[in-house]
Amino acid sequence: MPRVTPVPYEKMEPEIQEIVKASDEALGGSEWIQYFCHPADLYKNFVKFYYSRIMTDGNGLSVKLTELVRHTVAVHNACTL
Repeated sequence: MPRVTPVPYEKMEPEIQEIVKASDEALGGSEWIQYFCHPADLYKNFVKFYYSRIMTDGNGLSVKLTELVRHTVAVHNACTL
């Protein structure tokens, strides 16, 4: 059971709603954003960093490897989502 309640899409700032749409198109899901975006300004800064540094192939790790590591950590921690 999550300890943080999700932010409904309708209550997200328009800029974050655009991020949700992009995540749905690129990754096939965006449910995790509902939990991360409580502090909206902090989350927007995180997204700028994450997609420019982590989710690119130019920084030594491929996007596929980054997602594989993320998935492996989730499995190891018995995440259900």
